[in-house]
Amino acid sequence: MRLLVLSSRPPWPPTRADQMTVERLLRFLAAHDVEADLACFVEDEEEGHALRAELGPVCHAIATVTLPRRRSYIHTARSLPSAVPMQVAYYRSAAMARLIDERVARERYDLVYVHLIRMAEYARRLPLPKVLGLQISQALNLRRMVANVGDPARRLFYRLEAAKVRPYEAAVCRDFDRVFLVGRRDLDEIAKTAPVDNAVVQPHGQDLPGAERVAGARREAGTVVMCGVMATYTNVDAATWFAREVFPLVERDVPEAAFWIVGRQPQRELRALARPPHVVVTGEVDDVYDWLLRAEVGVVPLRIGAGMQNKLLQAMAAGLPVVATPVANEGIQAEDGTQLWLRDEPRAFADAVIALLRDRAERERLGTAARALVESKWTWEAHFERQLAVFAEVAGRRATAAGGD
Repeated sequence: MRLLVLSSRPPWPPTRADQMTVERLLRFLAAHDVEADLACFVEDEEEGHALRAELGPVCHAIATVTLPRRRSYIHTARSLPSAVPMQVAYYRSAAMARLIDERVARERYDLVYVHLIRMAEYARRLPLPKVLGLQISQALNLRRMVANVGDPARRLFYRLEAAKVRPYEAAVCRDFDRVFLVGRRDLDEIAKTAPVDNAVVQPHGQDLPGAERVAGARREAGTVVMCGVMATYTNVDAATWFAREVFPLVERDVPEAAFWIVGRQPQRELRALARPPHVVVTGEVDDVYDWLLRAEVGVVPLRIGAGMQNKLLQAMAAGLPVVATPVANEGIQAEDGTQLWLRDEPRAFADAVIALLRDRAERERLGTAARALVESKWTWEAHFERQLAVFAEVAGRRATAAGGD
């Protein structure tokens, strides 16, 4: 099978969830004798060179288009009075459209795979079998942002984008043979606008630290950890809410408690929360598991978001007992009380963290169950095998129909 994979960001280095997913997918396809050509945007030549050096041996071919930020901002501004979502307009490029059209005309692809809504316009009219990795309902994500964001200007921005995204994502789904969504909640949200009969609930996997590494973890008393890319608004909101509304309640009962905020590019409001040793903001770290395997309790206090949360899977993979919000668990569906604890109010969230910090046996029981869940259901291989089966079914069905003509 020969695939064309479209990605808005280069999948190397895999610093964000979408980049990690595409990078792991390309490696999986190569290992299963599937030829994949990659087309994506890069910010500069250096980024393109790094991409080719790392993934060149994995891909059949790599084609890139440089996306100047200034031009993207102009496209975004011009889209304001239109029905086009701003995140789609940001990635508008005549050069990318020409590149894709030329490759499709020249090569014999069995299928086009598009990762995220941002790249959908480049494929929705192509005369080929095509699958869209929509992943999450942006309408759901944006609705939660509008409900929780404090800044009026930011709230207006999200409200405008939500009004554009809701009809767009429902409409664009109809132009693909299959649409992948990581959770049932995301599918239900889109279905409020229009039926999505071609949707497949298809999560992605997670890298796991070795079992021996988890077994040998040295936990530091009173430590609570949250991980994630701390440049995203959803993570900034979650860490800030926990630090301001929940952690002070924890400290009153456990004075030696410490809250570690672990992740790259922490924003100014997060850096302002730091008061070592009680609140530590690490910035980028070499290996997030170095911190997850030192903590006693993991927290995923997400109030805004949709789809599957890598940060929750990482904490569970580290054998941590986790307290999370229902929003964080929507795409994973771990069992409350068995594989994690779900709480959403500050007092209840704090009480759960305090209880776990005081109860070693419960920490070990919950952490063991969490790790077992990730081992059994959330490896990359298991999810990509199902995804490859969908690719083969879509490509084969179209080929059969063409032969019949």
